[in-house]
Formats: sequence, structure tokens, C-alpha cells
Amino acid sequence: MHLNIGMIVFLFIAFYMVYNIYSYLTAVHIKGYEVETGTIEVNTSYTGLILRKEIVVNAAQSGRLDYYLKDNTKASNGTLLCSVDENGNVSERLNEQVASNAVLTKDSMRDIHSSIRDYAKGYQDSSYYTTYNFKEDLSGQLMEALNLGALNEISEYTEFARDNQTFHLYRAQEPGIVAYYTDGMEQLTVNDLTDDLFDESSHKKTSLKTEGNVQSGQPIYKLITDENWQIIIQLDAAMKNELQGGEVTQIRFKEDQSTAWANYTIERKNGQDYLILSLHNSMVRYADERYVDINILLDRQTGLKIPNSAITAKTFELVPYTYLTSGSGTSSQTGLLVEHRKENETYTEAEFIPVTAYYVDKNKDENGNEDTNEENWTAYISNEKIKRGDRIARINSTDRYEIANTAKLKGVYNINRGYAVFKQIDVLFSNDSYTIVEAGTTYGIMQYDHIALDGNAIVDGQMITTN
Repeated sequence: MHLNIGMIVFLFIAFYMVYNIYSYLTAVHIKGYEVETGTIEVNTSYTGLILRKEIVVNAAQSGRLDYYLKDNTKASNGTLLCSVDENGNVSERLNEQVASNAVLTKDSMRDIHSSIRDYAKGYQDSSYYTTYNFKEDLSGQLMEALNLGALNEISEYTEFARDNQTFHLYRAQEPGIVAYYTDGMEQLTVNDLTDDLFDESSHKKTSLKTEGNVQSGQPIYKLITDENWQIIIQLDAAMKNELQGGEVTQIRFKEDQSTAWANYTIERKNGQDYLILSLHNSMVRYADERYVDINILLDRQTGLKIPNSAITAKTFELVPYTYLTSGSGTSSQTGLLVEHRKENETYTEAEFIPVTAYYVDKNKDENGNEDTNEENWTAYISNEKIKRGDRIARINSTDRYEIANTAKLKGVYNINRGYAVFKQIDVLFSNDSYTIVEAGTTYGIMQYDHIALDGNAIVDGQMITTN
């Protein structure tokens, strides 16, 4: 019989193409994901109540009110802050001088130009929100320069008014940060905490610079006299558990993404837990605020970063680890000697069934130390031929173990070889989108492995093609 080599090659190629087409059509088409090392920042967002040492100073006279130091500025002891003119004559002359635009000194102009130049030099589109703050700061700087310049220009007139006790200068009685608003919460301490204080919608902030005139006994400025301050947040149970037993944590201010370290304590009042964050600097940045939005940065978790959609759970039979054995003869497969239970409650002869140990629980103690005695280890196995109620035999022994217990493992499906293989994962941290899992585990995944993006779309051993 003469063989046609060409026909054989043709048939082989045809068969190969048909097989591949069949495999493609019958395989599950899924999206894959390549495992990479990544980081998730552990943080939670809160709105905090600011407490600090604040002194409200009231006017001793009624009259026209003028200011000489810009808002939220550090003042030394004796720094001129404002004046009250009882009959309004000095205030009127001050405004006339300011309107003449002839009272700015060269030093004042140089300082203002320097502020504008520095802001323009450091400006970035990503920090556009600072433009409004710069505008307010520049307006305050200009007001300070104009009013102080005008006051110097009419010094003889002001001295006469002061001698007649109709013009009164107010100076800082101690060093601190000057703020020109009140909100009725200046005297609050930790002992006064209630849930109502955290309702921003009911917070009333009164500007002291909009009235122009002041009555005796009314507030004219307040002085924040201590750089130490506190941020108080209402603490939920989950965050309390995370922080319990610690003393220091890092926070991020959401407004500008700057970070700071804070000492903390946890106090419970009227059934509510409060986190008391104590800071020792940067208070001037929030001198005009009673509430501040922050993130508490607990940690940065690094490991293998996978999407949450890839994670699934699979049920396994639990067997003693020491019952696992190797096949006879040249076989090196790991398996179990299984005696299947029959309907009459008797058992078949033991047969060797290859199994994979997807995970071995080595019975760690509370300190994470593994039990060195293999008799106390439990293997997680899965095989359709092994059912609950079947027995397994220990090699060279009369010991038997009935398959009765099951447990679920959390994991992903590895698709490196074109079919799904379940891999157990050890979760370190999760957020709404991603999970960080431990790298280098015996039964888990490795960097650059390909896993199914949708862990619930396939089953163990299923042939797949990736899109």
C-alpha cells in the first residue's frame, strides 16, 4: 500500500484546525488580568471639629472700627490691631488718606510685589483652589499697608484725638494669631462634646469686619494664643478597633493634601466615642475654620494588587494531611486511598484517587507560629469522585477517616495554561475596587500570573480563551 505523504500532512493540518476551532468555540471567553505588585493606602475620611485656646476681646467704647493687621496673622505682644473712633472724625480722615493712594511706603509696595511674584512663580493648575485664598491674603495685606500708612500720615491728628479720649488703639495683650470672626464656640473644651456640635449646617460664623461701627461690649477681634490645637472626630466602631492601643497616627488635610502626625486619645461621652487628635503646629492655616476635612492614614499596604471582581470562593473537603500519599509504581501523583460508601452502608475496596491540596492549614497559634506536628494539619482538597460519607485510609494502617467537613477558601482562578486553576489568597487589605494579597505564599499566586478578571464566570478546570 502506497502512502500519500501529502494527503497525511493535509489531514493532520485539517484536524489541527478543526480541533482549534472547536476548542475556541467551546471554551469560555473571559478577560484576563496580569498580577502586579501594588499599594493601597489605608485611609478613611472624616470631618473634624477644631478646638483651640481662643480669647475674644470686646470693645470698651462705641464708635467707628478700623483694622490695621490682616486676618489670620501672627501678632506679637503690643502689635497694633484696630482702633475705635467715638466721633468718627479720625476714621473719616483715615479713609480719605487711603483713597488718595499716597500712603503706601516703598517697603509696603515691595512686600506686595514680592507676594504676587512668589505666588505666580509657584502656581500650578492642580492647585487652582488656592487662588481665592491668595486673593483674600493679598487684600488683607493691602488693607494693612494702606491703613497703617494712613495712620502715620495723620499722626498729629490722632494724638490730639487720643488726648481727648475719643480715639482708642487696641493692641495685642499677648502673642497669638488674630482672627476677625466669632462663632460662639471659642470656649469649648473636650468636656463639652456633644453630637450637636458636629452639625455644620447649624454653625453660625459672624465676621467682625463687615459692620464698620461697633457698640461697647461687642467683639472686635479674637486672639488664638497657643499653637497647640485639637481636631475632634466622631469615631465609628471599625476605626476605634484600628486605633485602639495606639498613641500616634498620621492624618492628611483634604484641602491641600498636606500631612501631619498627631497624638491621639479616645474618649467616650454620652454613648459616643470621640477621637481627640492633638497637633502642635500648622494651626495658623486653619485659624479661620471651625471644621476641617481629614483622612486618617493608618498604613500603606503593599503586596500583589488584584481587582475585587477576580475574587471568588470555592468549597473544599477537609481531610487530615497525613492521609495524603503518593501513587504506586512510577506514579508520583499525590492522592488519597478512597473507600466509597455504598447504598447498603458498606464500603468499596480502597482505590487511589489523585487529588490536589489547594491549601494546608498548619494550625497556627495566636502568635502566628505553625504547629510542627503534621498530625494536626488539615488539607483542603476537591475531586468530583470523592463525596461526603466516603472514607479515606491511611497508608499501611487500619485508620479510617470519614469525609464529613467542608470549608470555603477565598481565591482567584489562575489561567496561565489556558484552563482555570483555583489559587488560594491571603488578603492583607481591600478597598472598594482592589485587594492587596500576600505574595510568596505556597498555594497562592505570583507576580505576572494571569488570572480571570471575573472570578465567578468560570469553574475550576474549565478551558478558557482570553479576550
